Amino acid sequence: MAEMFSALFVWMKLDGFNNKIKVAKRIVYGYRDDDFFFTLIRYLSIPSVRSPSHKKS
Repeated sequence: MAEMFSALFVWMKLDGFNNKIKVAKRIVYGYRDDDFFFTLIRYLSIPSVRSPSHKKS
């Protein structure tokens, strides 16, 4: 049963990242430079960017 929940968690994280890629595709629509799109995807794959902490300093 625990394996099912861990697999579900992995799929949810993957689905969330795929959603970020879809949003990035909408942002870069119309740009001629594909490198910008791939750079944006690499930037979004950084863990601190994907899930920023909401702690107040």
